[in-house]
Amino acid sequence: MAIGAWFATEFDEPIPARELPATFISGGDPEVLLADQVARGVAIVGRVQGGSGAVVLKVRTDGRPVRVRVDLHIDGASQTAWSRAAAPARGMRELPRLVMVRAQGADRAAAVISRQRGRLRMVEAHAWVEFDLWADEVGDDGLLIIEVVDGTLPSWASTALSPLAAIGVRINQVEIVAIDAAEQRGDATRLAGAAAQLAGLVSAGGLVGARGRGQGHPRSRFIVVNAADPTVRCRLRIAAATAPPAAVRQPSQKWLRRQQGQTVLKAFRVAQRGAGYALFEASPFTRPPHPDRLVVRGVHLVDGTECRVSATPQGEETLDVVVERTAPGPVLVGLAEHDNPAVRRRVAETVCQLVELECHR
Repeated sequence: MAIGAWFATEFDEPIPARELPATFISGGDPEVLLADQVARGVAIVGRVQGGSGAVVLKVRTDGRPVRVRVDLHIDGASQTAWSRAAAPARGMRELPRLVMVRAQGADRAAAVISRQRGRLRMVEAHAWVEFDLWADEVGDDGLLIIEVVDGTLPSWASTALSPLAAIGVRINQVEIVAIDAAEQRGDATRLAGAAAQLAGLVSAGGLVGARGRGQGHPRSRFIVVNAADPTVRCRLRIAAATAPPAAVRQPSQKWLRRQQGQTVLKAFRVAQRGAGYALFEASPFTRPPHPDRLVVRGVHLVDGTECRVSATPQGEETLDVVVERTAPGPVLVGLAEHDNPAVRRRVAETVCQLVELECHR
């Protein structure tokens, strides 16, 4: 029996499936049949309201394999929603988020999303993920179930990535196209950092800009490799960035919840960020560590097993990381220093930026 057989009553009008290629940009579209723990949007599909959120889309695939692209987005409202649910303690910082995207009940891709730290404000970030579904994975009913859930954190990254990462994440749009057999890639693919993130092959903090096309400044020491190739080489530029800002906390005083109080809190956060930048620029810890001093680790996000990674310095600030996978699924790669003084952690942190991605079949 088809999945959607239990969803309708005799009073419901049948909704026709959307033809391919299909782009869903509004939660109000009739083909967005169901939103579970997702607040539907007008100009976006919706915003996740819990530790996971799902939308059910109705598309007509005609028995063809399809490629799905999802645009995820973090903005100020995302952080506000997160602070209401997480109730961060004083001193807790805004950390990068690791989210997993599932389709038809299986893990497909993951993304590391982190807002860019501006001198006076935080800059929104987009993360694109892309995955393929076989012809038999979308049934005759045409129902495509897409979920955004918290990623499972390994022990060595649990304190550096945000808990309850899915809360507040925006699902901007979902694109679905049929896969042509002639679209198969060659033996090797080489892309620049921004192009690789836009293609959904890797996630290194997300893209910035009004359309989510620019790479921006480095702001995380984690990347997620979604490319399914057995061997993937990532060239990373090592840098130092200001320490993450304090997480947004919900005020306990009633007057601070009013409009004037919110204005005061916003001005205080801007002053905090400006002071953090001034301290960072005057600090002796702004020089990034040499790649030789870094430890590189990798883990399969589907089953939690360690993944084989190797790192080769390519200069004073460049590191080539090679990921060799034996099973499909996204791989989380993280950098850490052998010896990172506590004083430096209060002022600056080591981050990386994707320069180039090369995939080998």
